[in-house]
Amino acid sequence: MDEIIQVKTKKFVVTSVKAVHEDHTTYICTWAERVYCVRTYKTGYEQALADYKELKHAGINMAKMCYHDDEAKVIVFDYFPEDDCLKALSQGPLDDRYFEALFSLYRFARFSKVSLDWEPQNFMLRGSQMFYLPTKWTALTDKNRLEPTAIRSWFLGKEGRALLAKKGYDVSSLPTLSEPEVNKATVLVTVKHW
Repeated sequence: MDEIIQVKTKKFVVTSVKAVHEDHTTYICTWAERVYCVRTYKTGYEQALADYKELKHAGINMAKMCYHDDEAKVIVFDYFPEDDCLKALSQGPLDDRYFEALFSLYRFARFSKVSLDWEPQNFMLRGSQMFYLPTKWTALTDKNRLEPTAIRSWFLGKEGRALLAKKGYDVSSLPTLSEPEVNKATVLVTVKHW
């Protein structure tokens, strides 16, 4: 029998588990012949709703919230079939369209003074727009901006390769950028798109 997640009167059939976190689990589900991303919360449900609202107000591209159930502590989002940016990085260096879209999103974040979790697994390129996958954010400070340090994990240098390995990707066949090459790439991409 299929596992069901009930959201008010809708019954979502679980097809797979996408991610398990300390405070929530994300499932890929179907309902009415459509695919959805369903998050069930152990803790932090109210904060997730508030964060989603704040990020939407800030102009951050995110999956649309379709349904939510306050009693069950479940949020249902549109499902995007595209790979996250870390998976794209696992297949080789990211091309310029990733950085153009990332910095376009970053402008909204800076204007609204919000900092996102800038690691590439938290973003997805859909067409020419970058989408933020989680709903968590913090107030923007000089220490949690995208540049100059957080952007380093988007390249195949020490930080990017360590993140890929931590998330279970095979990095043995990927090219490696030296420290000076990563420094140069981060400066060039920042100057070009900022």
